[in-house]
Amino acid sequence: MRWVIGDVHGMLRPLEGLLEAVRNADPEAHFIFVGDYVNRGPDTRGAIDLLLNLRPATFLRGNHDDVFDLLINGDCYICHPTAMNPIAAFTWFMQFGLAETLMSYGVDWSELDLLLQKPNHPGLLRVLTAVPQSHRNFIHSLESVYESETFFVGHGYWNPDLSDSKPSITQRLIEEEQLRYQLLWGRFNGQQLARKKHWTRTGYFGHTPVSNYRPDLVPVRAPNVVLVDTAAALSSIGMLSAVCAEDGTVIQADREGDTMVLAPE
Repeated sequence: MRWVIGDVHGMLRPLEGLLEAVRNADPEAHFIFVGDYVNRGPDTRGAIDLLLNLRPATFLRGNHDDVFDLLINGDCYICHPTAMNPIAAFTWFMQFGLAETLMSYGVDWSELDLLLQKPNHPGLLRVLTAVPQSHRNFIHSLESVYESETFFVGHGYWNPDLSDSKPSITQRLIEEEQLRYQLLWGRFNGQQLARKKHWTRTGYFGHTPVSNYRPDLVPVRAPNVVLVDTAAALSSIGMLSAVCAEDGTVIQADREGDTMVLAPE
């Protein structure tokens, strides 16, 4: 079966516990990640090392990953207006957990602090040499969307008023830059979640913590949409979640990697 995994954000222990629990429940599991592997949590390097050897799996791109791609590879899927170049991306995302990511690669905080005070390209390039080529390749090769006959998976948002087929989401993303931007950076509001979508399939998304919509940290289910970012790195009680696209089972791991299974709704 196929399992959609929420935003990892450098949380290695929950990731290890979650993958083990899913495999125990489903030895043939295919993992589909909604993106955001980097930033906020303490061990981006360890998380990506683990994912590099995970099979079978599909790895989608999140907005944090896209900014990191710009930093380490000089290119990205769709640049945010606030981060059109590596220096701008560095100074902006130091506010959103980039320091934790770079320190997981062995960069010293004092060097990052100095670079933040006086941003410059040579200093940034020197800091980024800590990121190994295998991790650069992983980030740069992340896919934009996963599509099957019954569901699709993206990072952040697909307009409820747009069709999800004919043409496919994949094709629309190739042709329309604004849709690429919305996919990584957009967020559903409560009214959009609650109403009927112009989709023939169910869409799975991360990016926006479910706490924006409900008090408990479990995936949000609404007409034709499931939100799976349960704030693994944002809160001491945050969870990393996996949702089975076939039967709706939810498995969650806390910060210590301890897991629980929630019956399908």
